Amino acid sequence: MEKILLHVCCGPCAIACVESLLAQNYTVTGIFYNPNIHPLSEYLKRRDGAVEVFKRFNCELQIEDMAYKPQDFFHRVHNKEQDRCACCYDMRFEYLAEKAKEQEYKIFTSTLFYSKYQNHELMNISAHGHAKSQGIRFLEHDFRPLWEHGIALSKEWEIYRQNYCGCLYSEFERHAKKLKKIQN
Repeated sequence: MEKILLHVCCGPCAIACVESLLAQNYTVTGIFYNPNIHPLSEYLKRRDGAVEVFKRFNCELQIEDMAYKPQDFFHRVHNKEQDRCACCYDMRFEYLAEKAKEQEYKIFTSTLFYSKYQNHELMNISAHGHAKSQGIRFLEHDFRPLWEHGIALSKEWEIYRQNYCGCLYSEFERHAKKLKKIQN
């Protein structure tokens, strides 16, 4: 069995990804690193959901709470020419590739590839680039066909389900229509 380091954004997204990777005979270790999530209360809900999922699968989950610094995400978004999503992907895949290399994993992937709402092309470019820089492999895997299955299990298992990607910008966009109605 080959070991794989799986970046985990939240519990619901992890379910189908972990299940799929285990079925492919990988030994799965998760890593919860998400400096984009805002506010802290949301970060904690997502972290706790991920912990619950990994317990159910009896897989290790590394929690990177000391690396949770949303100010780094805001700083990068403010000072980069990339859009916020590109910064977010880049931060996470850079960190993940470095951790994978440091911990002697030869391959990594992310639960972000489960989401129908993420930019898979942009994520693949970033992940492959960081894998190459560390001399390891990135498993390009589209987990989206497992979308409904993962949602059903997350509801059955009562895992916290969020309704925005996690960053302050997406939360604002989620409520922007309400603000427009109030202002008119």
